[in-house]
Amino acid sequence: MYFIRTKSYYKYAVDLFKDLYKHKEGDPALYKKAREIFEIGLKAVWSLSQITPPKEKPTFEELYKKTLESLSPEDASIIQKIYQDLFFKELSKEEILNRLDTYLSVLKEALKPVL
Repeated sequence: MYFIRTKSYYKYAVDLFKDLYKHKEGDPALYKKAREIFEIGLKAVWSLSQITPPKEKPTFEELYKKTLESLSPEDASIIQKIYQDLFFKELSKEEILNRLDTYLSVLKEALKPVL
């Protein structure tokens, strides 16, 4: 069951990423969607450790911490950098797309056994 949730979260993040190209430079929705994609990607990794759905939704901080713990040190470092960039810097549309492309690639590699 958790493999299905993992696949669903990852596929949804990829689908949202594809739609991100429609947004214009400087559009506030671009930043909001980018952060949403980041969080959904965290849920994809987190869901691997959940046999049954939790009674309460995990916080962003819980998702982030659990994801970093389950990745290799190299991948965790990449994710931390992308997190800092997406949430605390003002990036151009191209930079956002590049960061998310890298992010989804790292997740795809980490989730490869179940995707």
